Amino acid sequence: MLLIYLPKISTRCDYVFDFTFKQELGIVYSVTTDITAFKEYKEEKLNYSEAKTENEIFIKASSLLFEKEIKKQEIKIEEKETKVLFPNKDCDLGFDIFSAIFYMVSRYEEYLPFTPDEFGRYKAEDSLASQNDFLHIPIVNTWINIFKNELLKKFPDIKMKSSAFNAIVTYDIDVAYKYRGRNLVRTLGSTLKDLAAFKIKDIITRNKTLLKIKKDPWDVYDALKEIILQNKLQSVFFFLLADKTEHDRNLNYKNPLMKKLINEIETFSEIGIHPSFNTSSFPGKILIEKERLENLSGEKITKSRQHYLKFVLPDTYNSLLSSGITEDYSMGFPGKPGFRAGTSNPFYFYDLKNEKATNLKIFPVTCMDATFIYYTKKSPEKSLMEILHLLKEIKKVEGTFICIFHNEHLGEGGESKKWKSVHDKMIMQIISYLKK
Repeated sequence: MLLIYLPKISTRCDYVFDFTFKQELGIVYSVTTDITAFKEYKEEKLNYSEAKTENEIFIKASSLLFEKEIKKQEIKIEEKETKVLFPNKDCDLGFDIFSAIFYMVSRYEEYLPFTPDEFGRYKAEDSLASQNDFLHIPIVNTWINIFKNELLKKFPDIKMKSSAFNAIVTYDIDVAYKYRGRNLVRTLGSTLKDLAAFKIKDIITRNKTLLKIKKDPWDVYDALKEIILQNKLQSVFFFLLADKTEHDRNLNYKNPLMKKLINEIETFSEIGIHPSFNTSSFPGKILIEKERLENLSGEKITKSRQHYLKFVLPDTYNSLLSSGITEDYSMGFPGKPGFRAGTSNPFYFYDLKNEKATNLKIFPVTCMDATFIYYTKKSPEKSLMEILHLLKEIKKVEGTFICIFHNEHLGEGGESKKWKSVHDKMIMQIISYLKK
């Protein structure tokens, strides 16, 4: 067993040690504040304090994990094997890995004052990772691998778990069908708009769809089912079941088509709720929308992803917890692909405002089709190159790749055909890595 010496017990230390040793490395550990007992211990040990003793791994502790307030931190960054935070030449790794991990994974910077984007979200370009050009690297996984090698060098017999590349493909069903499921008034209104804009092709497609001559352009579920089952992929479909607003334009949750679709999807994939745009301001809506999905699916729903990736820390996450959600898939920047929390692997949410670890498991998102289409405005070809690069970075650290695609971008015609190709080539690379 690894024994860790601390000058004093700290909730932040408990959290980051559990994440690093228990979740990531699978190392059994114990903590002591008794320096005499620590010095007498003959097996593997780690000293996290200001003064080194002997025969140990020594990480010189910064003050961050022993503080209880939230304040602006002066973060120094140095280039070693990779970029590191809290550098310190007097410790074995050359930096305080535990403060660095905690700063990234807790999303410390998002608790500080910031200028939000038009939807009230923390912007990717304001993040430490983006400003210092490591957003595209799973930096926390990289640090832990460096630490793992140092531990093995010092203690060759220490027992750790092995890690392997994993992937979860996820889909947001904001609007289940392009033409199906609308009432007569809405259908006529849309037809008149298309007529005024001379979109004759859309009018023809709509009529063929409604006459069941042609499949709805956004009905891509059979193709996704085949890909998921054939390749035994982990997947989650998130359903938007909000009351209609400017930003929530889904089919009415009472429409029989929605129940039929949800019941079909849950035969081959996990499902979750896609809390609507305003749930970060009106958290009571989360439970209402979750119960709608439970009633339609007949399942207890424990997974969620915020619509527009819109959340406020810690309030939204605490609202999810109080609504019975135990897994959230919102931790990604809408505006840029990469690693918002520095890690590609799931971790538990730490409520920095109330200084406590929680049972909400966060599954960080690596990339989203909408990011490339609406924010960075990259072509499908360039987007695929970036996705494959991110996949390669995750494979290097044997981490977890989680992507978001929307059904409306995966059809057979126009630009959708190109994005479907991106999706399918990404899947091929995922399968290749899973087999290695």
